[in-house]
Amino acid sequence: MAEIKSAQADAFVEKPDGAYRVFLLYGPDAGLVSERADILATRFGVDQNDPFSLIRLDADLVAADRSRLADEAHTVGMFGGQRVIRVSGVTRRNLADPVKSVLDHPPVDCRIIIEAGDLKRDAGLRKQVEKSKSGVAIACYPDGDREIDRLISAEMQAAGLSIDAESRQTLRALLGSDRRASRNEITKLALYCYGNERVTVDDVLAIIGDTAALAADGVIDAAIVGDIAALENTLGRVTASGVSPDMIVIGALRHFQALQVARYRFDNGGGPAGAIIGALRPPLHFSRRPAFEKALRIWRADRIEAAIARLDRASLQARADSRLAPAIADSALLAIALEAARAVRRQD
Repeated sequence: MAEIKSAQADAFVEKPDGAYRVFLLYGPDAGLVSERADILATRFGVDQNDPFSLIRLDADLVAADRSRLADEAHTVGMFGGQRVIRVSGVTRRNLADPVKSVLDHPPVDCRIIIEAGDLKRDAGLRKQVEKSKSGVAIACYPDGDREIDRLISAEMQAAGLSIDAESRQTLRALLGSDRRASRNEITKLALYCYGNERVTVDDVLAIIGDTAALAADGVIDAAIVGDIAALENTLGRVTASGVSPDMIVIGALRHFQALQVARYRFDNGGGPAGAIIGALRPPLHFSRRPAFEKALRIWRADRIEAAIARLDRASLQARADSRLAPAIADSALLAIALEAARAVRRQD
């Protein structure tokens, strides 16, 4: 089965196997799909500005005209040499059949890069490519902390800058899971710090911290301690400013996972709350510690587990239907805030 897992995808696109002719990149992170498609196209050695070497086709057009992709792939280039076809865009039509034609009869001097959305394992296009000897499917899932750290390190090194642990943690917390958007933010930060030797927390907050992403932490903190008024005041404003609702849910999910670790240590004699919070890895930003410590005292282990399950479901639902994502995020966070508020009343 020709399938590249998300963890191996970066290494593969840097040195793609030349035996394959069709490369399917898929996943919910459109920025990462596009970035890896750019890298692949570059690695095949074609002139990216030559329309005879790099041919761009719309996915809907390819799906509507089943012979278009095969005709283009088997066309002999006017000036010879290798060519790359990039298929991108959204289509509700069946793209598997046109792709099957070039998988069954792969071109000699042409490679095809297909940029797709989040495909399930049983999706026709993904199945076609994975079972073919001439195609490979490359998973592109949102970056986690490890991938974001690697991205930060690479961009800082390229810019000749160093970044300490606290500044790195602050930067990581403000970045989303979209690879291209994260790279753009880090590049903007590096330009701001040009001429300096290192990046500080103040630098990060000056360039990235004034975005609505910073306010998203306030939304999560309000929900986790049961401050319903603060939640209602900030959630709509934050989502309206452009922060993705599903990213707020994912941020809340990660925060509750950290709370689960802290609660386990607290319940098993791991020390006072302040010491447990200070030992968390990755470290919690100092500005969020008061709310986290309050949450640690009001959330029991079983209720933390239930909140994690709720947020996990909400995350999947929000990514599956972007139109309903704001309502899904609102509902999940409000439910958590109500649960926290009830826990506070029980303690009073």
